[in-house]
Amino acid sequence: MKPITLCLASLTVLLTACSSSPVAPPASERTPIMCTQDVLQCPDGRFVGRTPPGCVFMCPAATTPPPAR
Repeated sequence: MKPITLCLASLTVLLTACSSSPVAPPASERTPIMCTQDVLQCPDGRFVGRTPPGCVFMCPAATTPPPAR
């Protein structure tokens, strides 16, 4: 087999594999993330709800989420 033929065959297989990879849907078609409607009282006395995408409680003054209950 000639080297050019082998190279073209390899390139064809590679391009076919790459072109069939899934593509993420546009933002308008994605399902929104919905969190439960519960609240947590932060150490400073404020109340916060869950924040997407991880649906964790984030106290305004804290840099890390409060411990799980």
